[in-house]
Amino acid sequence: MIPLPGPETYGLHLNHVMQVVATLLLWGGSIALLGYAVVLARRERSPLPVMIVVAVATGSIIEPIYDITYHLYWLGADPQGHGPQWTLFTAFGLPQPVWVMPAYVMVFALPALLLYRSFARGVSVQRVFAWAALTALTTAVFETAATNLDLYTYYGHAPMRLAHYPLWISVMEAAQITGYALLCAVIKLRAPRPVHCLALLVVFPANFAFETLGAGFPTLISMNTPQPATGLMWVMAPVSMALAAAGLWWTAQLLFLTQRWARSEGRLATSAGVEEQVVPVRGVAQPILSV
Repeated sequence: MIPLPGPETYGLHLNHVMQVVATLLLWGGSIALLGYAVVLARRERSPLPVMIVVAVATGSIIEPIYDITYHLYWLGADPQGHGPQWTLFTAFGLPQPVWVMPAYVMVFALPALLLYRSFARGVSVQRVFAWAALTALTTAVFETAATNLDLYTYYGHAPMRLAHYPLWISVMEAAQITGYALLCAVIKLRAPRPVHCLALLVVFPANFAFETLGAGFPTLISMNTPQPATGLMWVMAPVSMALAAAGLWWTAQLLFLTQRWARSEGRLATSAGVEEQVVPVRGVAQPILSV
């Protein structure tokens, strides 16, 4: 049986003021970001910037799958969605607040929209992981604030808690955020027709599941056993973080391969400050990008 919130979790009180603040700020920020995406789309004569935002917004309905495995509970509603929470929909007995969609847009689409063009021009593995480290920090700050301001909580057993927030999750989400930006860069380089940008509707939830559920499975399984062992969860958390890092590395390799194809076709020039290095891979010379 999948652990669900207990009576003590359902009994936690929602911060009504913060619900109003989160709803107004996140929806306002998302609308502004969509407006920026429209301007960028007109400038680039491509629907890709708009689709980056739309794909995240529609893909936000994956959130209950994350919630049930990672034990996240949005405060203010019972399993039927009754209570002071402004509920958008309910799945797995976990009501989703009206601001979960714009939260996705601001947390996932904003970095992708800011990074995908520079990633497409050229980026090194070191820089990719530097961005991932930054997003891990910002994610930890955002989620720690939200959990301690009584908007949601992580219930049940979980390793590496600090101020009620399981810190290992920030690494999982950072890999997902940065990986999505990399995949948007791949689409930019390999989507000659506007209709190809619709692929992002699948790419976002697939990448989300790849990094959070796929890489997270060792820790998630240990958390969702009938009697979770604290020691096992602490051992599995670094394993999951390492798998997430490996997944991000492979996503970066996909971008590097796409850049080589684009360069061979004459569609991508070597950017200023970006050099091609040749390294042997199983005896075959393979160029990589570094900045």
